[in-house]
Amino acid sequence: MVQLRATDKPETEDEPPRHPPPLWRNRDYAGWWVSSLVSSLGSAMSQLAYPLLMLYATNSVARAGIVGACLNIGGLSTGLLGGALADRYSRRVLVVTADLVQAVAVSTVVFAVANGFVNVGHIAAIAFIQGMCNGISGAAMTPTLKRIVHESQFPALAASKQGRDMIARLVGPPVGGALFSIARWIPFLGDAVSFVVSAIGVAAIRRPLGPDAADREAHSSSLAALREGIAYIRTNTYLRFLVVWVPLLSASFGGMVLLTIALIKLRGGGPTTVGVVTTIAAVGGLGGALAAPILARHFKTRTLVITMAWLVVLVAVGLAAAPRPWEIGLVGALAVFLVVPLNVMLESYQLRVVPDAMLGRVAAALSFSSSGLLWTAPLTTGVLADNFGTPTAMLVVAGILAALAIWCTLAKAPREMDLRTPMQQSTGPSPDDQSPGSSTQHP
Repeated sequence: MVQLRATDKPETEDEPPRHPPPLWRNRDYAGWWVSSLVSSLGSAMSQLAYPLLMLYATNSVARAGIVGACLNIGGLSTGLLGGALADRYSRRVLVVTADLVQAVAVSTVVFAVANGFVNVGHIAAIAFIQGMCNGISGAAMTPTLKRIVHESQFPALAASKQGRDMIARLVGPPVGGALFSIARWIPFLGDAVSFVVSAIGVAAIRRPLGPDAADREAHSSSLAALREGIAYIRTNTYLRFLVVWVPLLSASFGGMVLLTIALIKLRGGGPTTVGVVTTIAAVGGLGGALAAPILARHFKTRTLVITMAWLVVLVAVGLAAAPRPWEIGLVGALAVFLVVPLNVMLESYQLRVVPDAMLGRVAAALSFSSSGLLWTAPLTTGVLADNFGTPTAMLVVAGILAALAIWCTLAKAPREMDLRTPMQQSTGPSPDDQSPGSSTQHP
């Protein structure tokens, strides 16, 4: 059995220094961030191009939803496995291999679309393969980043990752929409190349990425390792709440994304307009990344979670009612602004309290739970939109979000994070500090 620790093992010469330089002077991190930005830009283009390809080739929101569902199901199928692999085998090899497999898979889409062969079965299969690769590489990247960044910089790490994603959303969709208008295969070519760049970035990291030899030998099987990760989550009140509430919230957001694209098309917007409107929403996300440290210093986590949950209900109603594409973009910007600071705090908290030896499994289990219902969102909302209209489908999503907001408001579990907020600099242990492995009654 792996010993559960509240802190990592003592630093060695291969680990980040106790008083590290700024993130951007950390060669390993800066190189990874740049290469991952390129990959995120490619993914932002293809994530827009996939539904556009289905919508304009088949004129069906439901078929576009099938592709989105296959991407999510693929990730779900390997999420837990990826966590076990990340804590037993070379994380570097896992991430690089997953990126290269995706590069080859997306290249087949380039060839097919360039030759006028657009088949929902083929596109869905490629989306499924990409989802499988994402499940493995995603589980390996969380403990990988913990190896190259000092604990005191975890909040900055999480914020910079969110900022990277927002930059990709700012640039990727309008570029992808414009390129799609020129030739439908070009955005997919860009995505294929970006995976190669990402693989090079991870391969170039100098610091050992783990897992350590002792940790690899600590468990007899992947199944036993998975059970340990799940048991670790069960010991924490907040994490138990998270694995139920977040999947429902993520599924609702997933449905909103597809319906927003369909609403823009319904309001008269073309592919380029979809990209521009998505960029407007990403501006809100970039603002959220910049505001996250400030918000975390002045508000409790539970306050931010509840506020976000209720405001997103209003956002969904606003999206259904907005008569013009640019108004849809403004409302979407508010939604993304609300979500980003929450993501920053959740990720930095997770990096701080979960031991390196278990981080792959715990992160994979949380990711698996959050994606558990995500695959149903594009299918359900697509069918609702085709049969009852896109605005009505968006209002149904708003109703689900309202139910989740009520639950969040009444729940006690989110108070767990307020006992030790990762954004706050700790000067040392105190009697109130609790690790996720503690079984403690809270008022």
